[in-house]
Amino acid sequence: MSELNWPRIFLDTVGRFFSSLSGIRLESTIAARLSSFTSQIIEFFFLRLEAPRLSLLVQESLHAACFEIALLCRESPNWALALMEYAVPTFRKVEARKPKLVGELGLVVNLVIETAEAASASFHNSGALSAADGSLPNFAGLQLHQAYLRRLHAFDRGSEEVGEERPAKRPRISHKDSNATDSDTKLQETCILAWGQIARVTGGDERNIVLLRLVQYLGHTNQVICGLAYEEVRRVSSDLSLTPLRLFAPYWRTIAGGVVNEIQRRPQIAQQLSDLLGMTVSEFLLFTQTYTIPYLVLTKKREILQRVADSCNRSPKTLCMEHSNLAAILACILLQDSDNMESTIMILFAAVSPEFSKIDYTELLKAEQPLTASELLKAAGEDDDSKRKKAYQALRFLASVSHGRLSSSRGTARKVDVIGPFFEDHVLGVMAHFSDTINDGVDSQPVSEKLRCLGAIREMLRLARNYISNGLPQISACLQSAIQNEELCNLAFSAWMVMISILGEEEVGPLVDPTFAIIAQHWELFSPETQGQAHDMISQLLKSHPALIRETVNTIPSLAPIPLMSKFEDELGKVKAQMDIKHQYQAFSQRCQNENATVVTRALLELQAYLENHQNFIHEAAVREQPDSVVSQLTRSVLDSCIQFNESHPTVSGLAVKCLGLIGCLDPTRIEAATEKKDILVLSNFTRAEETKDFIVFFIREVLVKVFLSTTNPRAQGFLAYAMQELLMFAEFDKSVVRSRGTQFNANYQRWMELPESVRNTLTPFLTSKYVVTAAVQQPKCSYPLYKPTMTHSQWLRGLTFDLLRNGVGENTKMLFPVLSRIVRFQDITIPTFLLPFAALNVIVGGTERQRLDVGAELNYILSHSMPEDDMAARENLRLCSQNVFHILDYLSRWMQEKKKEINGNKHGPSRTARSSFEASFEVANVQIQAIEGLLELIPAEIISRRAVECRSYARALFHWEQFIRQQRNAANARKETFSPEPLYERLQDIYSQIDEPDGIEGISANLQVLNIDQQIIEHRKAGRWAAAQSWYELQLSERPHDVNVQFDLLTSLKESGQHGFQKSKATSIISLPFAAEASWVTGNWTKLRKYIGMHTGSIVEHFNIGIGSALLALLDGQDVQFLEKMHALRQSIAKGLSANTTMSLQGCHDAMLKLHVLTEVELISGVGSATNLDLPTLITTLGQRLDVSYVQVFQSQADSSRRKYVSSLDIASAWVTSAKLARKGGFIHQAFNAVLHASQLGDDSATIEHSRLLWREGQHRKAIRSLEGAIAANAFRSHDYFQAEESMIPADPSRETQQNLLTGRAHLLLAKWIDRAGQTQSDVIVRQYRLAVSCHSRWEKGHYYLGKHYNKLLESEKAKPPPKQAQTFVSGETAKLVIENYLRSMVYGAKYLHQTLPRVLTLWLELGSAAEQPLDPVYGNDENFRSHISAQQRKMLTAVHAQLKKYIERLPAFVFYTALSQIVARICHANQAVYANLIDIIVKVVGQHPQQALWTLLAVLESSSKDRAQRGLTCLSKLQEHARKSRTDSLDLKALIVQSSRLSKQLLQVCEKDIQGKPTNISITKDLGFSHKSAPCKIVIPLESTLTASLPTMTDNAKGVRAHKPFSKDIITISSFLEEVLVLSSLQRPRKISIRGSDGHVYALLCKPKDDLRKDQRLMEFNAMINRSLKKDSESSKRRLYIKTYAVTPLNEECGLIEWIDNLKTLRDILLVTYKQKNVVINYGELRTLLNEACSDHSKTPIFTKQVLAKFPPVFHEWFIEMFPEPSAWFAARLRYTRSCAVMSIVGHVLGLGDRHGENILFEETNGGTFHVDFNCLFDKGLTFEKPELVPFRLTHNMIDAFGAYGYDGPFRKSCELSLGILRAHEDTLMTILETFVYDPTADFIGRKKKHVNIVPDTPEGVLENVKNKVRGLLPNESMPLSVEGYVQELIRQATDPMRLASMYIGWCAFF
Repeated sequence: MSELNWPRIFLDTVGRFFSSLSGIRLESTIAARLSSFTSQIIEFFFLRLEAPRLSLLVQESLHAACFEIALLCRESPNWALALMEYAVPTFRKVEARKPKLVGELGLVVNLVIETAEAASASFHNSGALSAADGSLPNFAGLQLHQAYLRRLHAFDRGSEEVGEERPAKRPRISHKDSNATDSDTKLQETCILAWGQIARVTGGDERNIVLLRLVQYLGHTNQVICGLAYEEVRRVSSDLSLTPLRLFAPYWRTIAGGVVNEIQRRPQIAQQLSDLLGMTVSEFLLFTQTYTIPYLVLTKKREILQRVADSCNRSPKTLCMEHSNLAAILACILLQDSDNMESTIMILFAAVSPEFSKIDYTELLKAEQPLTASELLKAAGEDDDSKRKKAYQALRFLASVSHGRLSSSRGTARKVDVIGPFFEDHVLGVMAHFSDTINDGVDSQPVSEKLRCLGAIREMLRLARNYISNGLPQISACLQSAIQNEELCNLAFSAWMVMISILGEEEVGPLVDPTFAIIAQHWELFSPETQGQAHDMISQLLKSHPALIRETVNTIPSLAPIPLMSKFEDELGKVKAQMDIKHQYQAFSQRCQNENATVVTRALLELQAYLENHQNFIHEAAVREQPDSVVSQLTRSVLDSCIQFNESHPTVSGLAVKCLGLIGCLDPTRIEAATEKKDILVLSNFTRAEETKDFIVFFIREVLVKVFLSTTNPRAQGFLAYAMQELLMFAEFDKSVVRSRGTQFNANYQRWMELPESVRNTLTPFLTSKYVVTAAVQQPKCSYPLYKPTMTHSQWLRGLTFDLLRNGVGENTKMLFPVLSRIVRFQDITIPTFLLPFAALNVIVGGTERQRLDVGAELNYILSHSMPEDDMAARENLRLCSQNVFHILDYLSRWMQEKKKEINGNKHGPSRTARSSFEASFEVANVQIQAIEGLLELIPAEIISRRAVECRSYARALFHWEQFIRQQRNAANARKETFSPEPLYERLQDIYSQIDEPDGIEGISANLQVLNIDQQIIEHRKAGRWAAAQSWYELQLSERPHDVNVQFDLLTSLKESGQHGFQKSKATSIISLPFAAEASWVTGNWTKLRKYIGMHTGSIVEHFNIGIGSALLALLDGQDVQFLEKMHALRQSIAKGLSANTTMSLQGCHDAMLKLHVLTEVELISGVGSATNLDLPTLITTLGQRLDVSYVQVFQSQADSSRRKYVSSLDIASAWVTSAKLARKGGFIHQAFNAVLHASQLGDDSATIEHSRLLWREGQHRKAIRSLEGAIAANAFRSHDYFQAEESMIPADPSRETQQNLLTGRAHLLLAKWIDRAGQTQSDVIVRQYRLAVSCHSRWEKGHYYLGKHYNKLLESEKAKPPPKQAQTFVSGETAKLVIENYLRSMVYGAKYLHQTLPRVLTLWLELGSAAEQPLDPVYGNDENFRSHISAQQRKMLTAVHAQLKKYIERLPAFVFYTALSQIVARICHANQAVYANLIDIIVKVVGQHPQQALWTLLAVLESSSKDRAQRGLTCLSKLQEHARKSRTDSLDLKALIVQSSRLSKQLLQVCEKDIQGKPTNISITKDLGFSHKSAPCKIVIPLESTLTASLPTMTDNAKGVRAHKPFSKDIITISSFLEEVLVLSSLQRPRKISIRGSDGHVYALLCKPKDDLRKDQRLMEFNAMINRSLKKDSESSKRRLYIKTYAVTPLNEECGLIEWIDNLKTLRDILLVTYKQKNVVINYGELRTLLNEACSDHSKTPIFTKQVLAKFPPVFHEWFIEMFPEPSAWFAARLRYTRSCAVMSIVGHVLGLGDRHGENILFEETNGGTFHVDFNCLFDKGLTFEKPELVPFRLTHNMIDAFGAYGYDGPFRKSCELSLGILRAHEDTLMTILETFVYDPTADFIGRKKKHVNIVPDTPEGVLENVKNKVRGLLPNESMPLSVEGYVQELIRQATDPMRLASMYIGWCAFF
């Protein structure tokens, strides 16, 4: 090493060494050693150096080494501090010895010292110093770079060096001097490299300065310098992973002007920079024109501007007039100081182009007002007060010019507020520009520019204030998107706060929830200053808008997580605390429906926490007799939020599915949360303007506005705004329409006003907006088929929709479709999903043959493309594409059907003058129909059906295949060929095997003559006979051991039958892994589970059971974090599988809900996450309540076993016992036995009781009794809800003994019931056993009920005996007293049996009271002693009963008696005064407690025609008023309510009774009926079923719970006012439909029915309600949703009353008449009467009915379901509901002898297809006494059977009939008790007078009850042997379909319909 070179080499080595330390965390000890080493280097180098001065090369090397040391100071504070301690003293020592040399190096060495000092000071000040920390805070690093930048800049410019001895001033870098010395070159090279290093580690303004310097170097005359600068810029961009273009992008505002300014003097700068950017100079000039041209115009550099214009092939004027350039120029000029701005503008423009002299300055200013204003606002938003002032002046000037208010001087312009109106007009345009910049709309924008835009928005808000309300959606969306960016959030929220502060209350209202949500969601991103400002803003908001806050407080997001906001949260919390749990859930439901993702996120987070603490309310509400609607509302809202944000915000969908899991898998047969699907049909295919307008309005309301409000991407929002603007214009909506409020008959105004107010508010700004789209839509021509397997669903959907819209046919579509095509490709997928069917139909019916074939081929290709087996993503894509095809087919079919109806309707309509135009349109319509039919023929039904099954759209598969069967049948009939449906029915059976409908398979099988083995296996599987199916699969497996399908079927059978051990042993292939994994964790075999999980190669979320197994293993291993991660992954997988189609109903998403339920329970049991603090008793209680909702018990037991360290083996055994119980109730006997076995193996003796139950269920009664007796003897009970100390870590509960007594009582009661049913034990033994059960636990409803029921059984048996043989206890009333006493006791502790006990108590009590008043019946003999003794005993028993009644009237809550109030009031005239007194007490108690509901019943008594009843009603009313005076604490003024209600009742009676002259349809309630509106408002409830029905406690088994129960909602609906218009029906009595506005604002309708005793209808509704309760309790009927439609009936007296009006009903007669008319079927009643009379004259003539009469009326009722329910799943659900409801009412109607079921008395619900019966006057077989007797048990005509489906009455109809009859048999006692109450009612004649006497028709109450009882038991008339349920139903169906009986019906019954 030479003496000259060693310093440089030495320094280069040192520099590389320190560079290698970059990025390493330097601990303090290492830093100290390095600093010591550094000090030695400094000392060695300077003392060893002998040269008096340093060469330039050495200077460069020393500079680089020092820079590396300085950089290390930035990275490591420990190094910086150590450097101060060691190196600086050494440098000072060297400085003293060689001052001259050191002085020359002052810059670089002092840089190190300054850096170290800055770092040291920063760390000491911040307190952030850590011994292990290796990084410098950002502000310290900033100081370092700024110091270095100042030094280097000074060095580069030749400033004086720092040092004691300053050398001569070095010459500045001269770009003109081409003979620069070598030393200058080296020095500048060093500077370039140093600048490059700074560029790498800096950003923002610092990097801007660096790039400015480097760009200047590009123009250096020395090619070496220039080349080095060029290369350094390239290297910098490469090191920063940026292109040069992206590197310069943030800084063109400062760089571009300098480059263009030097373009003539130093053109090489522009050339070099252009080369660096990869473009030509011309392209560069074009690219930067927005930044350069304003400067050129301002400086009047015409030559340079000309060159720029030449490079663009434009003139200077054209260049300047481009919108972005012009705006920038004007903004630049307006910001200048000028006394005459108008003149300045024109002078400057004329200077660059003479052409501008011909243009007025106002024209220039008005050309680009929004962009010009945007640039001025950006200037105003900068932190420069003088600049802001200039910007404000410029904006005022611009606004004045815009509004034509400019004066001669600028000063006067300020006096008028022109800025506000200016921004009112231009806010949308301004925001479009800002949104594009902030959201990188056109190109990626630098953060600095985005910050300028946010500052500009803030300034605009301050200036314009509430004038910007038109643009609030755009402003809020823009700011919300910016708030999510950490770099922008503070300034964005600052602008948001300004917006809140300047708006009025009406505008602030919708922003309150988003404001609170933003603060809660992004609080951590805010700076301390912003947090403080947010606090102040909330404080001001609460003070400024107290009324608004009170109104919206229920939905305001919580700020509880923010300590700083605790004061406000406490204030709001006090108001929220006033809401009960139900209203809290309603508020959450409302919040989840918000369009704002942030609001929904906060709502779901809070809902999750709330559900964790209040699940019990959901469970109780779900299992009530009438489930609370809040449960379905909440579930629906959460489901919708999950679907809405599934793609855009996965966090929201993740929270939603977690909440759904907490809600639980609700029983879809009890709770329905179906979506209301809205659609529209464009029948004219957009040729009719009005229909096109309706389409536009529908599309905007249902799709566009929702998407617009939910998107946070302002660019996307801009396109949506443009579309809405154009669509509104097309629909002829403008400001004049909005203002024409008086023009009520203006169609556009009516259409506008029909929009919801929130939608109108959103649309109003677009009535006057001026959005334009500058870029044309470029899309290459598509080649069909479009679909490619590599495409995503959204790509295919958007591409197909866009192409169809582009090829739209028709005048209106040519204008409409191009607008729609703008928002298809890059917007929410709901837009193309909605538009696709309309676009497809337009092309199909109006396009060319080629286009039609292309569309058909595309649809066919999608449906016929095979489903990928292994690629789940591709499979899901194809499934979604197929769903879109299905939507197209649905729309085509519906359109074609409606078009045919339109044609048929017009055939009879047009006059002769319109005939020619009709014929022309008829031809066009026929061509269109043929086009659709031709396309549908291209897609075979087989393909649609198969793909529908693959997509799990089984209803669709069924729909298309049944239609195909019907077509084939009709075609065969037309050809007069024999139709053989069996091959088609086999396919139908395959489809039904996939549907969750248990009866369809049996119905199809009944239509197949012979079932092959596969069909038999399908039946076994569907019926749950898994053992039979298993045997067949095992046989198949032995023959084909490698058949994967057989393995799968066998494993499914093993799984369903609970044989998990065998399930594992049969798992031999990959397809069986999910089964094997499930079997392993079900049986707790964790070793096997690990093996199977290890075998699985895919993701754990592919198979739910594998995912659960993997999560349980993580939990077992103590890996809590991994456990939670896997649970989260499973939830997200389930969320992705949810879609709008699958969540249309709870039934449709039941599988997903069940999985979410399971995941929640596993987490709860795990004790991980939010369940950490959940104690075991609470956990067990929660799980028990959740089990009442759904069937997921196996998961509980296995999750229990995975956390054995927390629970004992007996705890796990308890879960197995619960599993056995639920499996038994569900009919899964094999699974129940397996669960009992598991529990027994774990040592739970109580499993013996469950085993006994299973034995009893299997029919082994004697063995079951012995087993139970043994268990009782061994005391084999254990409380599952409370734990012994030795068994669990949880201490024993004090109430354990009570719980133990209850378990013992249950066992004894079970034994008593069994020996009672067995009939092998004496009565006194049975009574003792029942009493023993009661004595074990006396506070128990069930024990008292069954004891009373046994006494009632004894009473009935005695009653059936002849009087001489009756026991004295029965005759004296003692047995009745025992029944009454025990039933009363049971009512204290629960309400489960209330409807069985209370009616019986009242009947026995009233009978006993009547008997005590009358002498003993002579049939008991003439012994006076006996007779007097019995009478005395009866009076004694009655006295004892009254004593009990008085006690229980006091103890029992009023709602108990309210359930039987009509029965109680009916007996108010009882002869016994003591009975009467107690009746009055009950009535007073009930009406006093529930006056708003109960007064309706009492008021009817006051208006009675019986003076005695009316007088007793008055007595009751006076006692009630006296009661009201004593209890003044009531919030309701009872006295005033009685007066109001009485006045209202009289008014309604007048409405009913008033004669109506003539036959008007619409009349006035005041003018024509004399009603006085002064009777309203009234605090009495509107008499609806929902308001009058009391809910009963469900999950309560104690007196306290019964007394605390609230039977009515707080939100009762009272009468607010009556509407004027009344509809008069055309029936004989002229009933009147009135409308009442309720206190909730809704309108409710009632039917005022005169001259009809409605008490019979009222009691029948009560009877039907009892049947509904029984149907809901039975698992099989509940699963099928069997029900009878009921409604409220409110008698006003014996002759008038009110009936709840049910909307959307259509009579069978109307439906059929309309359909037959459309088919040109003429009904000749005279001819029909003749044919029917002849057909019924002899059995041999019945073919006249079947072949002549019915042939005239082919079945058409099925078409009504297709018309009303075009969507297949809705169609199938409606048809099932029709079938089942028809079956239930058929059986109930037959049992009650209900007749006169003609087409006017059977109606159907247009909303769901349910059957609805009216007119119940013909009861108890009265129809058999008609002149033409009704011989059929119920209506079952060919039209009704055909509408059941392909299986006719053999499917769901027959099964539902059997279930209904079976339930009536099972509840015969309750049935007869209810019937007794109104058959024996002395106030109403329920039997009626008969026209003629018929032997089999009863005419006494006893005969009626006996007749009903015989029907229930299956006894046919004159038969002694009862039939089974199945046999009796078969006979009824045979009778109902017997042609002879049907032909014998009277003509008005229309047996041919």
